[in-house]
Amino acid sequence: MGIEEQRLSEFFDRYAEALRAFDAEATARLWGLPGMLITDDFAGALESRADLADALASSYPLYRRLGLDSAVPEIRAISALTDRISTVRLRWSYLDDADELIVTSDYEYLVRDDADGLHIYLAVGIDEMDALRRAAVARDVDLDLG
Repeated sequence: MGIEEQRLSEFFDRYAEALRAFDAEATARLWGLPGMLITDDFAGALESRADLADALASSYPLYRRLGLDSAVPEIRAISALTDRISTVRLRWSYLDDADELIVTSDYEYLVRDDADGLHIYLAVGIDEMDALRRAAVARDVDLDLG
């Protein structure tokens, strides 16, 4: 029961490739609609691929200022809810162009196996803002979040 770990791993590798390329449209295609993002400070549902791409791209300037060159996904846990729906706990490792670790951040994703492949429908950012703040301090980067 549930989505096979190999398929989930390949899916998140594609997600990482799109992130490394700062390709918000490719990343948005990996989401189902509506897509929802929730963190301690934000909750929002996005109804279109264009809205998803805009929301995803909004973090790219900060990632660039921190020196992000690569994102490596590591599946930490999978919980099958049904044959086609699983939650995935994922740790992202963000690396710079020297393959040095910038920061890690954990997310929980709700993924469904649709007729045209896997899609994320919910992403829960567990510690991303804290992690990015730590990275900004360590790298002497102004987050300019306001």
